[in-house]
Amino acid sequence: MASEFDENDENVEDILLRQDEALVLLERLRAEEPFLPPRREPGGDGRRDFRRWPTPEGVSLELHDGDQWQPTEIVDMGLGGVCVHRLPAWVKGPVPARLKAPGISAVLTLADVMWRDKGADKAGLRFEFLDEEDREQWSGGLIDALLARYAVG
Repeated sequence: MASEFDENDENVEDILLRQDEALVLLERLRAEEPFLPPRREPGGDGRRDFRRWPTPEGVSLELHDGDQWQPTEIVDMGLGGVCVHRLPAWVKGPVPARLKAPGISAVLTLADVMWRDKGADKAGLRFEFLDEEDREQWSGGLIDALLARYAVG
């Protein structure tokens, strides 16, 4: 894969400043988001961090541009991240993200750019959850949506 990421384009201080700004914005957005308590269901101990699936119906990702949430076209997704089409130019580092799935309240997280492939117009984002509760809520919603999509019936 021909990824284009030149570490010399930006200095470390600028990157850290953008991350700090994204974290402050994320905290403000979390405070504004309506809260529904997560479902408590027994879960397994295994994790599949690298497994990705086509996005099931009702599951979405929005990135916050500093003013409002922007829907993002997803190629495929997993519990810990997504591959997206046409990552907006304003995404140059960590940004607040809102994950939605049927049956759960929105989960706010930080999405960090892991790679960009400008030739294929794709990028990989990794999610950084506030805590294990947010991660469990997201994984439960995504798994339920995947099971509904692939249910044999």
